[in-house]
Amino acid sequence: MKRFLTGAAVLGFVFVASGSAAAQEQVSRSPIQFGVMGGVSIPTGDFNDYVKTGWNAGALLNFGFSNSPVALRVDGSWNQFNFKDVPTGSPKWRVLDATADAVFTLPSKSPAQFYILGGAGVYNFKVTGDDNNFDFSSGSTTKFGLNGGVGVKFTAGPVAPFVEARYHYVFSGDSFNNNGNNPKFQMIPISVGLTF
Repeated sequence: MKRFLTGAAVLGFVFVASGSAAAQEQVSRSPIQFGVMGGVSIPTGDFNDYVKTGWNAGALLNFGFSNSPVALRVDGSWNQFNFKDVPTGSPKWRVLDATADAVFTLPSKSPAQFYILGGAGVYNFKVTGDDNNFDFSSGSTTKFGLNGGVGVKFTAGPVAPFVEARYHYVFSGDSFNNNGNNPKFQMIPISVGLTF
């Protein structure tokens, strides 16, 4: 009798667990997913001469297609940097971006799925704060740019964590200085996040 009850309990546990896993898999395959993310933003190229490594925070919407490894993703993020060689509490460099990307998930039966993404977006730059009673809170510029990156997501349930790194290149012209070098804004945000 004990063996029968133990066997029934194990069988019941397996049934519940498999049903729960199936339900989670179904939820995780929703064609539209919302996500949040945040991490560090690393300035590169000309931009690295002016600012330190900063932070980022953002949100995304992912639109999947039935039986396709390709999805469409739109997201927006806030990136903020401190200037180099200036006291703490001085003006900060703020970058708001809105991008649209194609996302290709590499085929895998593992819960860890690697993906690549790339697309275009708009970037708004602004210096905020004040320094020596000079207010930087007015005036901003918006430019067009491209981005691409790689990431890995874990799809074991309805909440899927991910880690990704992206490279952003903005066609900034001479917006950042007047020395004729025609600098380009570049950064690499490394973010962790969750999709629901």
